[in-house]
Amino acid sequence: MKRLMYLALLTAFLSAGCGYHARGRETNLPPEIRSLAIPIFANRTDQTGIETDVTRALAEKFISSKRLSVTTRDSADALLTGTVRDFVATPVAVTSATQVSTEYRATLTVDFTFQAVQDGKVIYRETMSDWRNYPVVSDLNTTEQFKREAIRAISALLAERIYELILGGF
Repeated sequence: MKRLMYLALLTAFLSAGCGYHARGRETNLPPEIRSLAIPIFANRTDQTGIETDVTRALAEKFISSKRLSVTTRDSADALLTGTVRDFVATPVAVTSATQVSTEYRATLTVDFTFQAVQDGKVIYRETMSDWRNYPVVSDLNTTEQFKREAIRAISALLAERIYELILGGF
């Protein structure tokens, strides 16, 4: 009798569910959106090439997920467009003896829109920012390389956040 009661309780718990589920193919998108185009973002900053880093990170993220196919604007169901609105590098660490900066914080801000092509409906329109610190050294080329690496890291973080916003199922 106890076994039957345990079995009944176990069945009730398993069939009732708890609201959690494994993430996979579910999305918050309309079912007719199966592909997207990601034209190169505009750049309103003085930092050349930053728009390429952001666009590349987004394309790589969506391509690697295989949940929406990335295609040309002409054959896409949705468009992910945007602008790199701001890039700022500010000192965050200074030597006490000479008051020379030893570390900068790179902050990148993007505006983006995700919209259906068929009816032009805007699904998401957001502004996002993220930052990373990078070292400043006496060699200007090396410091510039560290800054570019920080920009690529920020671009990857923003791509992840945008991807999760668009495709994150609850």
